[in-house]
Amino acid sequence: MTRRGPGARVAMVGGVCAVVAVGLSGCIAPSGFETVGRTGVMSVEGDLAVVWDSCGEEAVASVVMHADREGLADDEENPLVGSWQMGDRSRQDKLFVPSAADDPPQLDPARGYIVQAIPAGEIENLPGVHFTLDQVAQLGPQDVLLGAEDGSIVGTWEDLTDC
Repeated sequence: MTRRGPGARVAMVGGVCAVVAVGLSGCIAPSGFETVGRTGVMSVEGDLAVVWDSCGEEAVASVVMHADREGLADDEENPLVGSWQMGDRSRQDKLFVPSAADDPPQLDPARGYIVQAIPAGEIENLPGVHFTLDQVAQLGPQDVLLGAEDGSIVGTWEDLTDC
């Protein structure tokens, strides 16, 4: 890990740009979309938590998780792991713990995942974040693995909310 900015640890996750660009085009803002925030993951009392901040007008409607591209043919889509509706909590809480859902995902520690908070409208986009459970387990108590258009970086809650 290298340092970037005051107190922010940066860890570039190898191949994320290629993985996202080739396999999960929904994680990068297609033409006509505006990137207005970030999606991240962190550990909350040992559980995976998906966090986000939207600087736009649209509330986050859902959180969607896919398995990454490892082992897939070029014409195969990333397997859907889960999709959860956020309802009214998206503007206030900005946090979702998949293991506490009515339909919790069964995550394989050997697999990589891509998760994205999806705004309600059709214009705004929050980049997804690529992660493994091991990466999340290694995060410090104040760390957030953030999705960025050039990869995933380790930062803080303040970095997540820096619009």
